[in-house]
Amino acid sequence: MASQRGQRSAGRAHYDPFSSADSRAVAALTRSREVRAQGRRQIQEARERVAEAGGRRPSAAGGRPLPRTDEPAARAVDLDLQIQLVKTSRARLSKMAADLAETEDMVADIHDRLADSDPQHAGQYRQAADNARQAARRAREIQRHTAG
Repeated sequence: MASQRGQRSAGRAHYDPFSSADSRAVAALTRSREVRAQGRRQIQEARERVAEAGGRRPSAAGGRPLPRTDEPAARAVDLDLQIQLVKTSRARLSKMAADLAETEDMVADIHDRLADSDPQHAGQYRQAADNARQAARRAREIQRHTAG
């Protein structure tokens, strides 16, 4: 009888109440890392294009290199490009901050659950949960600041 129970329990997966939150946190971290890597690749590609153009930036029309100049039209094109880059960077930063805040909220939730399940170390888990909540608030502040 005992051997049958052992065989049955060996065939069943162990239920872990934190696995769902853990997997969501891992997924959010993975996505954040992917977004950061993509941003680094785009920056590197832009630097390579600038280097290939002999230090000149491409113009908006036709992709021809445009030398830096004091002419208003050339400066306008350069400023338009910079404005677009800043808008894209701010949007990306805002998204990354939102992802980080979500991840930190998950971490806080996990630590709260751990504190409930392990009274001996509850103080440490509650402190870690509070730290995660503070990090989430800072991330949301960054998100609000960069979203506008």
